[in-house]
Amino acid sequence: MSNVESFVRFCESDFGTAVMDHEAAYLKQFVTPDDRILDIGAGIGSIEERFPNHEIIGIDLSPKMIRTARSRVDASFLVGDARSLPVGDDHVDAVFFVATLEFIPEIDMVLNEATRVLSPDGTLVAILLNTESEYVQSNLEREGSYFQRMEHQETAKLATAVEKCIDGTREYTLGIADEAVYETNDPTEAAVLAISGSPTQ
Repeated sequence: MSNVESFVRFCESDFGTAVMDHEAAYLKQFVTPDDRILDIGAGIGSIEERFPNHEIIGIDLSPKMIRTARSRVDASFLVGDARSLPVGDDHVDAVFFVATLEFIPEIDMVLNEATRVLSPDGTLVAILLNTESEYVQSNLEREGSYFQRMEHQETAKLATAVEKCIDGTREYTLGIADEAVYETNDPTEAAVLAISGSPTQ
């Protein structure tokens, strides 16, 4: 099974749907209906699917992911590299990273690009897989898990890198236990650490 097929299967499962619904609900608190949104690492368009009334652009490095996203969701998608975004300066009001930054080696380059395309009073939201949690730890140890491809397995260190670019706040969220999804801010239970804020001046 290809990465795209595996991701579609996950996102369309009851568990994957619950996870994506929770993440989308979290992101929505940072945007207004008129905001232009850039989703970096859009994959198959699961976030775009949950923002039907927003102007949102999904970007992914994988042409296969983008082809699949276009077949699933009526939204704008571009094949593009997070290290050199095909978007103009100050072009968007919000930038989303949803379980994306962990898998990219050149974090500083990517964050510089993200803040370049973001308006000065815009908001960057990074949802990071929390390696302190039992859920992420168990996936890191599971043979063949996609999580094993993570370039950055020290979540706190990655969060600090993000906070160098934005005046941000941290929040643990998305508890997962036996594929049940619930709200928690306990670092050992929360599958993600979310960071949000505006670019530093």
